[in-house]
Amino acid sequence: MLYRALLLAAALLVLAPPSPSVRAQTTPDAARLAAAREMMQVAGVAGQFSQVMPVLLRQLAQGFVAVAPDKAEVIGEVFAKLGGKFDERKGELIDQIAGLYAEQLSLEELGAVTTFYRSPAGAKMMAVQPQVMRQAMQLGQRWGAQLGREIEEEARRELKKRGIEL
Repeated sequence: MLYRALLLAAALLVLAPPSPSVRAQTTPDAARLAAAREMMQVAGVAGQFSQVMPVLLRQLAQGFVAVAPDKAEVIGEVFAKLGGKFDERKGELIDQIAGLYAEQLSLEELGAVTTFYRSPAGAKMMAVQPQVMRQAMQLGQRWGAQLGREIEEEARRELKKRGIEL
């Protein structure tokens, strides 16, 4: 779940709109945009955004509750109502990401990717991807934590050599 929220946050950062002059130079044609949307739909990308909204709302609600724990029930009610209101806006993000794919891939390449996801191998890829991503996230967290400890230890040793003990 955290992975999905991080993925959404990263996508939102990546999707900061470029300047109008840059955008005008890279705007793909309608056929490529439609092909990119279809590819995202077939690949299950569009459906993944439906799973992000509850995570985002829960995390925001928890932040509000941390500030006003005595108002947790009311905060929960407010965020429960907001889910439906903002869930329909996922189409905006899907359109923007489809634009990114359409800018980077030709109509033929988008068709080939869509064909792959419709194949047995593509279906299997979609089926195992959530589990692989969860496990990869766990591996990444463990790796990052270990690396962080090693960096901290080495930094402390080096600082100690220079007369600084932390």
